[in-house]
Amino acid sequence: MNRTQKILLISLVVGVAGIAFLLRELRQPPLLPADADHRLDTGEACVSCHGPTGSDPRGPNHPLGEDCLRCHGLSP
Repeated sequence: MNRTQKILLISLVVGVAGIAFLLRELRQPPLLPADADHRLDTGEACVSCHGPTGSDPRGPNHPLGEDCLRCHGLSP
């Protein structure tokens, strides 16, 4: 493998890794709505409505866990 091929291979690997990183970073979860129902301090309060037995449960592709504010930010 000559020098040009090595540079092209390294560039390709760095490019693919960069694109994968950007796609991961740009996929942001939605903010919490700015209404009275969503002015909560803890993720446990979220689960009362969005848990499996709540009035508006999380979708099947939503990650498990109760630390909602870790991913979902508060609306201004």
